[in-house]
Amino acid sequence: MGPEDLCAVEEIERHTLTPWSLASLVQELKVRQRLCFVARATDQGIVGWCACRLMSPEAELLKIAVAERERKKGIGGALLQHLTGDLQRQSVTAIFLEVRAHNKLAMRFYNSHGFYKVGMRRAYYSDPQDDALILRKDIC
Repeated sequence: MGPEDLCAVEEIERHTLTPWSLASLVQELKVRQRLCFVARATDQGIVGWCACRLMSPEAELLKIAVAERERKKGIGGALLQHLTGDLQRQSVTAIFLEVRAHNKLAMRFYNSHGFYKVGMRRAYYSDPQDDALILRKDIC
């Protein structure tokens, strides 16, 4: 992901439960120990994106988001698979993330990709208020 992708990514973010602002996206591009990818559809441009921070030998998945019209088509899984492959090549052993406790769709997605619950942060999210479940995926 580069600066030229920010407008399209911001548009995707507007339709997520916990959207990132344009300022947050710009700031993320300045972080050294990060991986950010976009998914492109030939006829539609950018249809998804993800951001991850590296803290070797671990990583934290900060965000995977897919355009509303493109959800449930495997784009999120493809982004996660691409990210996991990249992390393996960098000798990362585990990925962590936080997800809203009431976001059942996201929980199903992450569970189906090998993540499991390792903790919880009470009242972590606001607007609406929700707990954060901490998930982990071991990378072999």
